[in-house]
Amino acid sequence: MRRESIPARPDWRAENARLGLVYNDTGATSYWREGARYVFTAAEIDELETAAATLHEMCVAAGDHIVGTCPRRDRTVRANRYLDSVCTPDVCLLSRFGVPEFAHAQVIRTWQDGSPETWTHWDKDLDAKHPPQPPDYSPGIYGRFDVRYDGDGPPKLLEFNAQTPTSLLEGAITQWRWLEQTGAPDQWNSLHEALVEAWRRNLAELRAARPWLPENLTVHFAYETSETSGEDRMNTAYLQETCRQAGYDTELIGMSQIGWDTLEDRMVFEGRHLDVVFALYPWEWIWHEEGGRPIFRDQADPMKRGTVWIEPPYTAALWGNKGLLPVLWTLFGDDPARGRYLLPAYFADEKPEHLTSYAMKPLWGREGASTRLVLDGAPIEDNPGPYGEEGFVVQALAPLPGFESADGVMHPVLGVWLVDGEPAGMGLRESAGLITRNDSHFVPHVISAP
Repeated sequence: MRRESIPARPDWRAENARLGLVYNDTGATSYWREGARYVFTAAEIDELETAAATLHEMCVAAGDHIVGTCPRRDRTVRANRYLDSVCTPDVCLLSRFGVPEFAHAQVIRTWQDGSPETWTHWDKDLDAKHPPQPPDYSPGIYGRFDVRYDGDGPPKLLEFNAQTPTSLLEGAITQWRWLEQTGAPDQWNSLHEALVEAWRRNLAELRAARPWLPENLTVHFAYETSETSGEDRMNTAYLQETCRQAGYDTELIGMSQIGWDTLEDRMVFEGRHLDVVFALYPWEWIWHEEGGRPIFRDQADPMKRGTVWIEPPYTAALWGNKGLLPVLWTLFGDDPARGRYLLPAYFADEKPEHLTSYAMKPLWGREGASTRLVLDGAPIEDNPGPYGEEGFVVQALAPLPGFESADGVMHPVLGVWLVDGEPAGMGLRESAGLITRNDSHFVPHVISAP
């Protein structure tokens, strides 16, 4: 693995904008780093791919473990509608993560949909008014592991962006076009084809589970319109295009346009029922907002005619918060084959005394905000932010590697993409500091010729 300087393409800004990278320029700086590339050997890419596949397997096991601590996994508890609260942080990891209890049932249900002993089968006898239903299906399309890697040791997981990862457009499209125009030999990038196939497979599974879905199914793609750079809109629109190429009708909408029909008791857009919605909008915002509870009530429809949300709630509650890190370490830290991809991690109130060099991260946070790096007990870098109300985790300090550039030493973090649970490509962001922030730069990569 190395960083190289190369000639810039003529008119690269216009070309990137034509492909949808309209959020490139922020003041005097460029988000896309033209004139540079990271080079990997085929063996290094194989190692990253193996690490991503192994990490995903561990995250599935961690999801089972987290759900297993929640009292609401038990059908007799769920059947007692008069229990106000049975989940507390000392017994339920979902509560410890800061997930409100009213959301737990749908986190668990969407996690267990499609398994041999499904949520539906467990509940079908609780209410005689509702006939048995076939297993439901809660599709998840994509996610991104952020890892530390320098080519000299195994990749190390920093966090899992499991619900609302961006940098997808530049990872799938912009850097591929750059590869074609620069004549570089190869790139780890099957993102576009994998996304199209993921929509095709997952929506077919959903149709099988919900045969009453309309033949001319429209998948709505929602984003937060108050985000003004265009990043959320274009990443959502790109995912919309991959779904369209999979053969489905699509429509791009704003989250604020989604409403609740109190008479019909269902989610609507312009008076029409929403069957399937992809939302680039964090679940941790939804369950704290006034309009969040109706969404979970709608999902709880025993006839399963409520709106299907992609990504489903479990992606945020089980994987998209940093409480996942100490769970993974507890489960796999002593496993030589799998623990090699992890860094020691603990909830902040359980930090061992011997751990004096660490990254302190909020359970729920974005773009490196509210993160502090500590070396031998002394802070070395701090990125203040609004997060941390629900708590923090600490992860053993593993500073990002440094590579010389014309602008000084740059520190890359590798974003390894999963599509439909399989590794599908990579994008790199680099920063002058050790914390990857919202002012980082995207740098394309290549695989060197043998």
